[in-house]
Amino acid sequence: MNAPPARAQAREIQRSLHCFILGGLGLLPVIGFPLALLALMAFRRVCVENRGRWNPARAYLIWGFVLGSIGVLFSLGVFFFLLLSLLANL
Repeated sequence: MNAPPARAQAREIQRSLHCFILGGLGLLPVIGFPLALLALMAFRRVCVENRGRWNPARAYLIWGFVLGSIGVLFSLGVFFFLLLSLLANL
C-alpha cells in the first residue's frame, strides 16, 4: 500500500486540528452553535476525503466530533429552555 504524499497528510492533520478547535469553541453557549455545526461538517469532510487511510491526528478528529456534538446538544438545550421560559411568561 502506498503512503499518502506528505502534503496530503499535512493537510489531513491540519483539518483534524481545525475540527478539534471548532468543536472546543462549539461548547460556548448559543454563540458556539454555528461553530459546533462547522466542526461536525469538518469531521465529515475529513472522513470522506481520507477513507481507508491512516490519520495521525485521528484523536483530535474524534474529539472534535465529540465536542461539536456536545456543543450542538448544549446550545439546543439552551434554546429550548429559553423558549420554554418565554412561553411560560405569556
